[in-house]
Amino acid sequence: MVALAMPLDLPGDPPGRVVVTGGAGFIGHHLVAALIARGSDVLVIDDLSTGRADRLPPSVRLERLDIASDDLTPPLEAWRPSTIFHLAAQASVPRSEAAPEADLRANALGTLRVIAAARSAGSSRIVFTSSGGAVYGETETAATEDSPERPDSVYGLHKLLAERYLARSGIGHAIVRPSNIYGPGQDGQGEGAVVAAFTSAARTGTGIVIHGDGTQERDFLHVADLVSALLVLAATPGSGTWNASVGASTTIAGLADLVERIAGRQLERGAGPRRAGDVHLSRIASDRLRGLGWEPRVGLEEGLRQLIGGGA
Repeated sequence: MVALAMPLDLPGDPPGRVVVTGGAGFIGHHLVAALIARGSDVLVIDDLSTGRADRLPPSVRLERLDIASDDLTPPLEAWRPSTIFHLAAQASVPRSEAAPEADLRANALGTLRVIAAARSAGSSRIVFTSSGGAVYGETETAATEDSPERPDSVYGLHKLLAERYLARSGIGHAIVRPSNIYGPGQDGQGEGAVVAAFTSAARTGTGIVIHGDGTQERDFLHVADLVSALLVLAATPGSGTWNASVGASTTIAGLADLVERIAGRQLERGAGPRRAGDVHLSRIASDRLRGLGWEPRVGLEEGLRQLIGGGA
């Protein structure tokens, strides 16, 4: 695992006994490492469909369970977590369009099952990773938490439905709507996967494919900054919704240019059709989260240099 630039001055006491659903996945295993470093006891629930058990330290207990079909209540009742970080998800927008019922089971019904198990286990807080880009849809100006939700994809619809389930659960919660996440350990799936694809091409000298005309705008947030946001919100009293973003958008063509400059090589570019469910403009403001003392610390160029130089 590539070490993350984690802030050391997070507010509040670290969570004690916690559960991380999807903890063997891209974002999840970074969160687990941060929790362990802060002294938490961690139970990971992951079906390992995309996650990897070898990402987890030996001190972490892993239950291989599918949140959409397996009974989550016995392990949660036995563990009695104070906080549940719910990250388990089907994270591909194109896959949600191709298989909407599977996306519904994973992202919406799975969340309902996590809520039911949390209630039975007496958990006091759920920190849920939703999606800013997919839930807000097209955003001519930077979306705030009060902006209308206009999901353009099946994935966004189901993430929003999961948020609604959580809001009416009666359990203290933080809904986190991040922009496009990237960083070490990411594969070619998920909302920020274009970064993984481009930086992999830069290291190997293979070509890249730009879907659409390349003028699509994204706000790329490093996974270390999302992890710090999740930890801040675990320690924040009250329930609500918070965006997590850098607050600066980059075009896909501009991202390719930046990767080329950092790598010192030109990449062969191919053109592909715009993918179903993709938004063109994704702009997100995170002033509410910054009001809690959180700030993104890894700039896009720094993050890309880390990936191109250090591998993913």
